Amino acid sequence: MMIIRQPLYIYPGDRLDSELDRLRQIFSATAIKSSEPGPPFNHVFLLGPRTAKTTSQLLKYWSLTLNQSSDSTPMIAWGVWMPPQDNPLHAPLVQVYRPLRQSGDRPLLISEQPLQPGELIIVTEHCDSLVMLSPSEVTQTLPDHLQWFVWHSDISMKNFRPIYGQPYPQIFQPQTPVNTINNPGPILRNSPPWLRDCYPEITFPLTPKTPSFQLISLLTSEELAALTLALNDAPWTRQIREASSHDICNLVPWSQSRTCPSVVKQMVWQLQNPNLKRKVAELTGIPVISRRELIGSRLRPGDRLFPGQNPPRDGKLRVQLHWVLQVPHTPERPWDLRVGSSNSPESPSIVYAAKPNSALCLLIGTDSSYEIPLIPENAGDRLSIIMTFEAKVDPTH
Repeated sequence: MMIIRQPLYIYPGDRLDSELDRLRQIFSATAIKSSEPGPPFNHVFLLGPRTAKTTSQLLKYWSLTLNQSSDSTPMIAWGVWMPPQDNPLHAPLVQVYRPLRQSGDRPLLISEQPLQPGELIIVTEHCDSLVMLSPSEVTQTLPDHLQWFVWHSDISMKNFRPIYGQPYPQIFQPQTPVNTINNPGPILRNSPPWLRDCYPEITFPLTPKTPSFQLISLLTSEELAALTLALNDAPWTRQIREASSHDICNLVPWSQSRTCPSVVKQMVWQLQNPNLKRKVAELTGIPVISRRELIGSRLRPGDRLFPGQNPPRDGKLRVQLHWVLQVPHTPERPWDLRVGSSNSPESPSIVYAAKPNSALCLLIGTDSSYEIPLIPENAGDRLSIIMTFEAKVDPTH
């Protein structure tokens, strides 16, 4: 039996039946039959795998589970086909997740692309990734003409195919999750804009139990537009890692050059003002004493950022502000930052929507993890300024 650990993408043309049967032979399956759409989770449908350890590992981070079915027929692979005559605007998004070992097997979105008319996707029960289908934003539902398939082994013929020397586990069916994927974090709104408010009164103490919040409105809309436009000329440097890719710019040296726009010079000067440390300390309840980082970040289509669990090496607490200047396309981006705990995988991640002129305030300690999701191929750039402040003492001790 062939073991295939990645999703297969095939264009069978007008030979769908023969292609399905050819795959049956490759998989050493005894039969193939039509299937109902995959289990739905908050309007996202699972293609496969349905019984592998990968599935339970990834679903637990979203507080989702699959119930065990009484059907003990061993399933080998799952597939979905979109007829070639279907409207591509109605095509669902194919989202492929993979567990990231560096962050306790937290799900990593490695691919997100529309299903193409005429395309057949197959996911085996050996697959190391989890494949989900998200309905098109045009229809908000899966196309009516999608065809789902399952390859299986007929146990009455005693062709019970083993996985790693063990029988196939029984098939699961979905149940209503206790917690949903959408778990929005707290939001604070300040008027006038927070950076222009000399003595803002809003506060939100950051603690290990409440490690983040979103602050709305840092600049006036006119100042934000000018700053965003000026950052297009920044001397960006490309950074590519295993779990992330983005452009960065060290704003302090750039602000000291003759070619730097004046709006950037003025903003960097303000962000370096010692008064900002006081405002951050009063806002978060953390006695910050120094600013360690002031960089620009740009994520282009296809980029994503997943630092994983990234505690300070010196053991000290820090506060980070992810100030979002520009989001790729707000209507299609319901969340922009996800904050989780590697030590508490059973707790749902906290998510924050994409909002220009907002800042995520995050406590960086021994158990901290955040993610910026994949920027779609048809979107614009995501621009932000990241500031990191070091705390005087560790308030958790």
